[in-house]
Amino acid sequence: MSENPENKTPKTAVLLVNMGAPVSEQGMKIFLRRLFRDEAIVQAPESVRYMLAAMVSRIRYKSSWKKYLTIGGSPLLSSMNKTAVELQKILSNQYEVRYAFSYSDPFIENEISELALDGFVDFIVISMYPQSGFSTTGSIAAVLKRIQENNTGLRFRFVEDYHDDPYFVQFWTNLISRKITETGYKYPFLLFSAHAIPQSMVKKGDTYSLKVQKSAQLIADELNLLYSVSYQSKIGPVKWTEPSTSEVLKKLSTNNTNEIIIVPLSFVNENLETRFDLDEELIPFARKTLKIKEICRINIPETAESLVDMYRSFIEPC
Repeated sequence: MSENPENKTPKTAVLLVNMGAPVSEQGMKIFLRRLFRDEAIVQAPESVRYMLAAMVSRIRYKSSWKKYLTIGGSPLLSSMNKTAVELQKILSNQYEVRYAFSYSDPFIENEISELALDGFVDFIVISMYPQSGFSTTGSIAAVLKRIQENNTGLRFRFVEDYHDDPYFVQFWTNLISRKITETGYKYPFLLFSAHAIPQSMVKKGDTYSLKVQKSAQLIADELNLLYSVSYQSKIGPVKWTEPSTSEVLKKLSTNNTNEIIIVPLSFVNENLETRFDLDEELIPFARKTLKIKEICRINIPETAESLVDMYRSFIEPC
């Protein structure tokens, strides 16, 4: 821990927060149990959530863990750690940078408790979800509210959205430009694939999808390329945001659109949804079933200067 000469503790703790990444089969069970207990994910009475969480975690943990094994384990831990390290390097010594997760270790509550015991009072919490939503940033906000209610001396500032931040746009335009050069594509079609959310949340006022659309527009306009937005990784029988990525790929194949770059727009770290849902399912589907020959996706680097600079701008505005 870096030291402040006055009180031997930096004034402010910075916490980078994401969903989580189980590292064992048992950890997968805990991840699912916490996920489905969360009122931001399952909007139902507590007794229903706890019953559902117990059932889902018991039935699905082995099959879910197999997906992680297929991709060689989650890349999220390494990415979060490297981003925290790079951010720490460019901040003054009045800040201590950590990372934490909602559904796996290190948990948000535990990290804040540990930092509070070390004397930290002020916290800047930065979401790793670029487009805020009820089930993502809403969940983090609820955790912070509970912690503050029990620890009234702690102060939180929550950075929950940066869907149209120039640094965020630059992050994606840089990656896409490099991919175009790498592939030799002449005029690729950009397919922005974001994590789906239930339509019920949209009806209740969740503006996540509108922010996804805005992010896509800003990036595509900067590159002067045609684009579409789609949604992936839905689970369960409820109605989710549309169109699905698979349906858009089908339409593109019938239109003989061959140069396609998939952009995982709602993520800033590689994870199960990119490494499994896209790499193991959707892209093979496009190539083998739809016969789309020229298709690839943007791989998210473990850390990126433009993102780290953006996080610094949230902490130490110029």
